[in-house]
Amino acid sequence: MRRSIHSIVGGVSLALAGAQAGAAQNDFQLPTDFVALKDGAVNVAAYAVRQTLDGPWRDGVKRMGGEVSTDIFALRVTRHYSVGDGGKYTIAPIMVLGVGDVDTNVPALAATGRHASGFSDLRLGSSFWFHVDRANREFGMATLLFTLPTGDYKQDQALNVSENRWKAVLSLGWMQQLGRGWVLELAPEVAFYGDNDRYMSTRRLSQDAAYAMTGTLRYRFTPDVHGYVTAQINRGGATQVNGRPAMDGPENTRLAAGMLLFAGGGHQLQLRYARDTGIQNGFRNDGELVLRWSRVFE
Repeated sequence: MRRSIHSIVGGVSLALAGAQAGAAQNDFQLPTDFVALKDGAVNVAAYAVRQTLDGPWRDGVKRMGGEVSTDIFALRVTRHYSVGDGGKYTIAPIMVLGVGDVDTNVPALAATGRHASGFSDLRLGSSFWFHVDRANREFGMATLLFTLPTGDYKQDQALNVSENRWKAVLSLGWMQQLGRGWVLELAPEVAFYGDNDRYMSTRRLSQDAAYAMTGTLRYRFTPDVHGYVTAQINRGGATQVNGRPAMDGPENTRLAAGMLLFAGGGHQLQLRYARDTGIQNGFRNDGELVLRWSRVFE
């Protein structure tokens, strides 16, 4: 029996929703963000992201040809406060706000609109450094980040820049030196999702918790020029529609490589390229380029 176009669109948009679990949800945190800054310091970072997804995939097989292209521009602001006896701990409230532009040539997605743009969902939260050893460049932290359903969302369109649901992400971070010139950064996380009660107009989209583990090995070529490689695994994130199982989680692995430059005066530039090396379900990241400028105001 031939399926209706609404059924096909629903299935493909589920794959796109599942792709949200295929990347660490604290994805605006890059190397050097594990460092606790001095009391009163403000860190402002601007991001330009170009991402291409292909698929959808199901059970490790590509089911349909096509791409989803996304451009994101975002601003992340944190302010650091020293707390506790002698300022031994640090806390830093976080705000992230962005705008996005999305296009697709996947027929089932394009059937309800091949383009979307507007504000993405607002992210608010805080990081807490429970271990600060600046002399040895060793830091331990925990971050709780909430995503609020504040962005532009069209309930009758499969393609959107926001998700119309809340999200809570708890992540840990550990940074330490490994001998001369090498730095290791580890970041496990878990993401919890609220329901989208306007998914494809009248349906309710639910999603299981998603888990990620990210490891970055960084090398200091000079005090001002660093290079790094990153590996990330993502698990969980299966979706349900109106309480019924719809699609398993992405189960993907992602690799990245990047460079960072300390330009003086508190300025820093980072350039990172990432790509999925394997995926089971959803849309595969076929290439992501991130350019970030940041400055610390003390």
